[in-house]
Amino acid sequence: MATIRSNIARFSNDRMVLMDVIGLVVIAALVHLVYFLFIDPAAEAALKAAEAIGDVPERTIAVVVKDLEQELCFILFFWCIWLWAFRYRLFTDEAYLFESDFLEVESVEAYDDKTLVELEQKLGEITDAFPNSKLLSCVGVAVNTLRQHGDFKEANDASMDACELHLEVMNSNLSITKYILWAIPSVGFLGTVRGIGQALAQAGEAMGGDITGVASSLGVAFNSTFVALFLSLILMFVSYVLQGREEKLIATTKSYISSLMIPRLSALARQTKLPQT
Repeated sequence: MATIRSNIARFSNDRMVLMDVIGLVVIAALVHLVYFLFIDPAAEAALKAAEAIGDVPERTIAVVVKDLEQELCFILFFWCIWLWAFRYRLFTDEAYLFESDFLEVESVEAYDDKTLVELEQKLGEITDAFPNSKLLSCVGVAVNTLRQHGDFKEANDASMDACELHLEVMNSNLSITKYILWAIPSVGFLGTVRGIGQALAQAGEAMGGDITGVASSLGVAFNSTFVALFLSLILMFVSYVLQGREEKLIATTKSYISSLMIPRLSALARQTKLPQT
């Protein structure tokens, strides 16, 4: 059994890595295609028009995002969103279940094996609608522990440990997105260093009165920093919102188990005077 679970976990991890790589390749191809068809031609036309009149090009969107560093930032930006879509289950939200008595525990009138079987059946039906929900499995841990040992404290502790494990696994799976949040400003800073280096290399031309090259190089520096910081601010905001949503869901799950389900079943067990360990 342990070998089977290990193989399933390894297959799940391999599948996740494969989806990550596919997402990166697809997003990189699409972003580069947009640059090739729209951004690069528009930026080149603006630069040629400015060069013809000896002036600095107007700061259009194409001119601001035309360089390699900005393209890399956009690739990382959309890849991060891709990763969140799979790891945070953006389009699946079972929060409303835990905000109500979805197992109808309050309507249970007696605590016995039949009651636990009925709870397991209801939970199985709901799990079919949310097959990837780890939090519903935490409720299942509590019910299974009660069936096997009949100890309410043990059932509560086991379900709480399952919730904490889910949070730890989620944070582990999101480690790559945390790296991306750090990498985007770093890529922008690399563009800044490159632009300043180019500007210093053209200092002689500026001293001769031609500042076009220096202005263009400084534009690379400042534009890359601007784009990177702007995208990073958006991702940081979304990251905190999604993380708060997940932590709230875990807290709601714990509250449902420890404040509603376990106390209700424990009270019924005392009323029916069933033996407890």
